[in-house]
Order: sequence, then structure tokens, then C-alpha cells
Amino acid sequence: MRDPLSLWVIVKNYRFRSVFIKNFFIILALILLPITGLSVGIYNLYSKTVTEEISSAHLNALSRIRDMVDMMIREVDDFTVRLASDDNLKSLLEREVTGLPDYDMNLSIRKIYDELHTSNSIQSFVDSVYVYSEKYQYVLNSQHGRWPLDEFSDIGWLDVYKEKRPTANDWIFPRQARLRSSDTGGQELLTFVRTAPLLSSKKTGSVLFNIDTARFMDLINNANNHYIDQLYIIDGSGTVLASDDFRWINHRISDIIPDKTLMARNPNEPAFLYDEGSKQSISHVNSLYNNWKFISVVPLKLYEDKARYIRNYLFVSSLFSILVALILSLVISWKLFMPIKQIMAVVSRPGEWQDPPAGVTGRKPRLDEIKYITSNILHSFGEKKELENELRSRLALLDQAYQVALQSQINPHFLYNTLETINWQALRLSGGENPVSEMIAALSQLLRYSLEGEENLVPIRVEIEHCKSYIEIQRIRYPHKFEVEWHIDERIKAWKIPRISLQPLIENAIYHGIKPKQGAGKIVVTGTLEDEMAVLRIADDGVGVDRERVASMNAALSARISLAGTHIGMQNVNQRLKLTFGERSGLSMTSEPGVGTEVVIRIAAI
Repeated sequence: MRDPLSLWVIVKNYRFRSVFIKNFFIILALILLPITGLSVGIYNLYSKTVTEEISSAHLNALSRIRDMVDMMIREVDDFTVRLASDDNLKSLLEREVTGLPDYDMNLSIRKIYDELHTSNSIQSFVDSVYVYSEKYQYVLNSQHGRWPLDEFSDIGWLDVYKEKRPTANDWIFPRQARLRSSDTGGQELLTFVRTAPLLSSKKTGSVLFNIDTARFMDLINNANNHYIDQLYIIDGSGTVLASDDFRWINHRISDIIPDKTLMARNPNEPAFLYDEGSKQSISHVNSLYNNWKFISVVPLKLYEDKARYIRNYLFVSSLFSILVALILSLVISWKLFMPIKQIMAVVSRPGEWQDPPAGVTGRKPRLDEIKYITSNILHSFGEKKELENELRSRLALLDQAYQVALQSQINPHFLYNTLETINWQALRLSGGENPVSEMIAALSQLLRYSLEGEENLVPIRVEIEHCKSYIEIQRIRYPHKFEVEWHIDERIKAWKIPRISLQPLIENAIYHGIKPKQGAGKIVVTGTLEDEMAVLRIADDGVGVDRERVASMNAALSARISLAGTHIGMQNVNQRLKLTFGERSGLSMTSEPGVGTEVVIRIAAI
């Protein structure tokens, strides 16, 4: 027959309630938690360090590109300004063409060609420079001479030119150009346009500066030290002007990068994006010369490879640690279970653990600690009856104390009747109404209001009348100290509110706002209907409350409903509102020292 106290039987019967299983999981957790925490900490620290290093190098490379591009674009602008303001260009654009060019015209054209060819010798990324005459419809090309516009092969810029010309004097746009009539494809160009003559109010032509986008990007990529995988240069409207991938030129950056908040972020703050399972670092910086932005994308593949290696290493280490922890926790749990098993044997079979009969020798007591526990367990059986009797006596004493508490309660109706008697005596002794009788009468009305009826909710208009009785008492006590204005929307006067909700707030305004103030004060109570809720505002121009106290009070008011004390105050009113109308209802407070305090009550409709 299987031992009922064996480990297998105990685990089978008690399962997760078994002390052995509980100890096993506790010990396992104590061993695994530090190992798991250490592994996660190492991995997170490594990830953070590597990510910061990559992002820093990424931003540095992007800033260098930004500075280089700004310098090149500044040179392009300087050249177009210089050319557009050249007297030879002005003379050429304004000269009337009646036939073949004369000597002076040929001389002007030669000087313009010299100026155009100078740009190609300076900048390796320049494709060509055009001078366009609107009046005579011809184009001077820095590479192919002078051409009538209708015979010139590259006229892809003309539509944009006609669109921009009435409203702008210079602009930049990307385009795909056919530089020769035999070309089947197109060449990506970034075209700078500046109307000419520069110093004349009447523009008769323009200078077009064409940058070869491929050479332009090659020049940039040779300087980025391979820190950047993809680069996008966009204008102020978010249109891609230049990129390594020509497919995206003239597209919106939002079509390429799905992160809609990228442009709203501060420059020099990298963002991370997961694209098709790969993590990417995206950064952008603003041009220091114009309204361009530089956006770069760096795939963190190297980081992910290293992170995967670290992750696999930590996973194997964790598996080994779990195996070791299982063995250790099993051994320790077994050692802890053995004394429990012996105690269970004492409880289930106490006779086997009694002292040996007299005259029997050679038997040593087994585990004095266990015998001590056994004697205490057996002794507890004898004390059980005494504990039951003591419990009954204590319950009887509790009943007596409850009866005494009930008997000691004051009957509020007796207080009300007593106040009426005192008021009658004051009227009789003074021969008429006086401040004392007025205060007693108002106090009686307050007491009657708190006692009459079993309904806890009353209309707002009834609550206001109750508050006016309280205010009359305070006016007698503090004459000329304060005044109260009421501005209540008629639509909410029938809305229900818990009894004695406004009076504690007005009392706070008097005692904590107006009373400490030098001179008289004012309390304004307004009631409006906002978002299908009645909103009551109690505002005073008293001494106000500091920000820390206001923040602490609002935090307490916005907390979940808890059992409140018997005192009447803001928290008491707030909790009664939430219990009655739900979490949307309740109080909030704003205040400024030296200006005043405002408490807002929000009430749902009942």
C-alpha cells in the first residue's frame, strides 16, 4: 500500500496547493529572476549603446552632407545672380534681333559663353547652363550654342517656367530632360531658374542652371563614408529634389517614409522605423542656407546581427541556468519538504510520536523540534474550547458597546425643537426680531433642510435656497466682509444635486479665501449647461492657494472613490457626486495666490 504521506501522493492530491510545489516555484523564481534580469539588462544596455553610437555617426555624416550641399548651392546661387546681373546678358536679352547676329551681338554672346563655360570648369556636377530670351524665343546653351526655342531639344522645363514665371523671380525644381533629339530616355536634372536682367524691373528672359543629379549624388556619396544608405533632399513643401533612388524624385516624402510625424520632430533627433522586419534609423536636418531638409535612412543590419548573436548567447546561457536552477530548487525543495512531511505524520498519527512506555530502553527520541511542535498541537486541542468561550464573551461585550453607542446618539429633531424654543424666547425678550433671532432662525432652516425627507437628492434651486440661509448667518457674523452674486441658468435649476453640496464650498470660500484677505471680498456662483452636464462654479477673489496645494487637491479629487470620513468638505462632496452620478461628475479646483480660487462642480442629469 502506498504511503499517504509520500511526495507523489501529496503532489497528486494538492497539486499547486502543495507546499512542495510552492517552495519549488519560489526557489526557482529566486534563482531565475536575477539571471533573467541580468540578461535583459545586458542586452538592453548593449542595444542602447550601439544604437546611440550608430545614430551619432549617422547624424554627423548627415550634417557634413548638409554643409557641403549648402556650400555648393550657395555657389550656384552666386553664379546665377552674377550672370543675371551681367550687362552683356542684359544687352543681349534687350537687343532687337532682325536677322543674323551683328558684331556687337556676337561679342556679347561670346562673353556670355565664356561665363557659361566657366561654371562647368568650376563645378563637376553642372550639366549645362541656359540663357532663355522670352522676347525672341531662343536659348543660349553652354554646350551647344544658340538655338531657336522650337528647335531646341530640351524644353521639359518650359511648362514649369510658364507656371512659376508670373509669381516668382527664382525657383528650383527636379525634372527629367531629353538633352538630344536622339535620346530615348531621360536624364535627371535639378534646375535652378532666375529671371533676368536681375537689376531691371522688366524681366525679358532668365538663366537656367542644370545640375546633373547623378553626378551631384555621386559627389555627396563619396563624402558620407558609407554611414548613410539612403539620402533624400526635399524642399519646403516635402517634394523630393534629389535622391540615390531616382524613382522617388518629384514624389512626396510621405509616399516614401510612412512615419507621418517625422517632419514634426526636432532636427538632430533620430527616429527608428521597422520596415519589412528590418530596423532603420531615420534622421533629418534643416539646411542652414535655404528651406531644404536632408533626410537619411540607415538600416541597422550590423547592429541587428550583433544583437542576434548576443540574444542567442543569452538564450543558451539562460537555458543552462534554468537547468541548473531546476536541479538546485528540486534539491532544496526536497530538503525543506522532509520536516513538513514529519510534521504531517505527527498530526495524522500522533500516537507514534509519544514518549516510549516506562521500562523500555534503547529508543532515542526522534527530533526534539518535532516533538515540541507535536506537544503544542496537542495542547491546542485542549485550548480550543476556552477560545470559543472567550469569543462568545467578547461578542457579548461588543453588543453591549453597540447598545451604549446607540443610546448616546443625539436626536437631531430634539436639537431643532430646542432651537425653535430658543428663537421664541429671544423674540419675546427683545420684543421683535434681532440678529440673534435671525441667526437662530437661519440655523433652524439649515437643520430642517438637513433632516426633512428621506431623499438624498434635491433640485439645484432648493440647494441654492439652503445656501442663502447659511450666507445670512455669515453676513450677521461678518458684516460688510463679503458679497455673493448668483448667475444660474434656468435650464439647470431643476437638476438634482446631493444635499449640502454647495454650502461646504461656499464656507471654504468665506473662511479660507475671503476671511484672511484685507478688506471685503466677493463670491460669484454661476451655473451653466455644458456638454449635457450642469456646471456650477464657485469663484472668490480671496487670498488664493499655492500651486502645490492645488495640484495635491486635484490629485485627491481625481482619485478613485474611497471610503470617506464623516466630515463635510471638498473630498466628501466630490465622493458623494461620484457615487451618485458616476466618474464624469465631481469637483476640480484652480487657484492663484493673491487672485482667488475657483471650484467647479460637474453634475450629470438625473
